Amino acid sequence: MQRFDVHAHAVPAGTDAASQRAAQALMRQEGFAGSIPGAGWSVDGALRFMDDQSIALQLLSTPGALDAEQARKWNDRTAEIVAAYPDRFGLLAALPMAEPERAVEEIRYAIDRLHADGFAVATNYDGVYFGDGRFEAVFAELDRHRLPLFVHPALPPAFDRLGLGRPGPLIEYPMDMARTIVDAIFAGVLLRHRDLRLVLAHAGGVLPTLQDRIALLARESWVANPLRLSSEQLTEQLGALYLDTAIGGGPAGIVPAVQMVGVDHLVFGTDYPPAGADTIADTSKNLRTTLDRAAQQQLEATFTRLFPSAAGRAAASGT
Repeated sequence: MQRFDVHAHAVPAGTDAASQRAAQALMRQEGFAGSIPGAGWSVDGALRFMDDQSIALQLLSTPGALDAEQARKWNDRTAEIVAAYPDRFGLLAALPMAEPERAVEEIRYAIDRLHADGFAVATNYDGVYFGDGRFEAVFAELDRHRLPLFVHPALPPAFDRLGLGRPGPLIEYPMDMARTIVDAIFAGVLLRHRDLRLVLAHAGGVLPTLQDRIALLARESWVANPLRLSSEQLTEQLGALYLDTAIGGGPAGIVPAVQMVGVDHLVFGTDYPPAGADTIADTSKNLRTTLDRAAQQQLEATFTRLFPSAAGRAAASGT
């Protein structure tokens, strides 16, 4: 098992009536059947899971698109957990991207006050994707600080029609990851911000399997390409991405991922606790079968390069 986990969620659930109503509303919105994935997260439960799986440290994030007040509350609360267990957890601070000025403020607050290891955002905010100019100031600020940005998928607009009665994580999450990154690269986001390091959840969703199609069709006159980017410029941006392995450890996920970004741009992720113990175990088994030993070791080296402070805290404690 890998020692560093880039993809883990801390979503403490309330037991009051308002929290229960919110949980039921989330189930209806996301199309979950029976229960909410990851409900009942706790520090003790996470530590037990990590010890069982020989994981030294998890980076904690929240999977949702939060507003400014929600993001600040979650960041403050999770920073307290990290402060109590600095050798076991790290903070990927949530950014309220729908409010760009507040998002820039949150970046500075999370760095100066919370000592965040990086940041986390959703793939869209009320149907606005990464190529939209409203996000430019946020990407510029992240570029300046050179801290990684973890990207987690979210529901697309009109999910009530697209989902076909199945939950977002099954199909639409992987689609929305490709949707927002394609929007970003056609806008030239990663050409303008060379130190912006995006870490995409779930091996980039369906994006790696579309890489050739995107590069080839971009040159066709009927594909909107306002910056007139070449196939090479689009491919360059795709190759600059980082991808985690959560629910993507088998050949169908890893082989196209390696073809797009190289093995040195992969990091290990579990998606604990939503993925569930059996899914995480099978993903890890598939990963060990798909990647040779050198490539598996590279996952840890890449994490250390992206998140040196978090890796250093774990190493200093001997975990």
